[in-house]
Amino acid sequence: MSLSPEDRLKLAVMEEELAEFLRTNKLPQIDTANPARAIAGLRMYMKSHYKPPSPEGPTVERDVYFNNRDGFQLRAHVFAPMKNPANPMPLVVYLHGGGWTIGSPEDTATPCRRLVELLGVTCIAPAYRQGPEDPFPAGINDAWDGLKWIAANAEAELGVSLSSGFIVGGSSAGGNMSAVLAHIARDENLSPKITGTFLLAPMILPPGANVALPSKYREIYLSRTQEACKDDPVLSPSLEKIFQDSVKGDNQSPMFVPFIWPTGHRGMPRTYFQVCGMDILRDEDLIYEQVLADNDVDTKLDLYPGMPHIFWSTFPTLKLSKNAALDFIDGIRWLLDGSAKG
Repeated sequence: MSLSPEDRLKLAVMEEELAEFLRTNKLPQIDTANPARAIAGLRMYMKSHYKPPSPEGPTVERDVYFNNRDGFQLRAHVFAPMKNPANPMPLVVYLHGGGWTIGSPEDTATPCRRLVELLGVTCIAPAYRQGPEDPFPAGINDAWDGLKWIAANAEAELGVSLSSGFIVGGSSAGGNMSAVLAHIARDENLSPKITGTFLLAPMILPPGANVALPSKYREIYLSRTQEACKDDPVLSPSLEKIFQDSVKGDNQSPMFVPFIWPTGHRGMPRTYFQVCGMDILRDEDLIYEQVLADNDVDTKLDLYPGMPHIFWSTFPTLKLSKNAALDFIDGIRWLLDGSAKG
């Protein structure tokens, strides 16, 4: 997306409905001065918001298990249609977010259930080890091991057809890992091939990464230092630092920073983005979309001015959050067959 530096800065002006919501509602306070307490509190908060599936559907849910390269057993949560379709369905792999330190597969329940109901797909949400207990690269190694297991076993285990659609993506840290997985899958010739990826406000290019940005990108890499983005009520720079310090992410490694992938970005699958206007990650996401497009990758991008990081999850009752949820469905539809509305 081509936007001037001035237009990018305007994207961080808080949207009016959100501003009114924040004036009348208090968000939980996170003690970023105490990283251990912050992580523990956020883990409890995330778990408290999970709602089990309704007995009336539209999904049947279960866990499957597989071993990683070290023999450690990992879990994935499956969301499948209550009624078996006449033909095998596509598969959507959804990696949950949480700064590589919090969250679980169940955090994907709301969007995955909607995908199953509205698009007739099956979703699988793999777990991965997290920091600080299991620092980088444990999580991305688990994600790759999980994806290889899915590619080899999903058709028999889940009754899906990967040739009709093999979509991989995630939100925030899950989006970061999905971008990394797409590169590994291309370089390692994963079979069946990933047919599409979705990247929802992913971390792509943090400060200190080993990259010399061309001037056309330097002048638009602004959101990391823009004060309005630093005031994001969801992902502040201090909270992101807790996440990165806890997972011990390596900003010099392409396994943590997909922007610096050594074999480049050509040949990536069709990619759908959701980008938040007052997110500190905003400009690296917009830059990465441009880089993919310049490398002949089909991209689709939905941009939400004045909204913070992954706002649709934190503020689900807002009009823009409901619109973003519908955009996500259309984005996955586009990844599957190019028939997104509008």
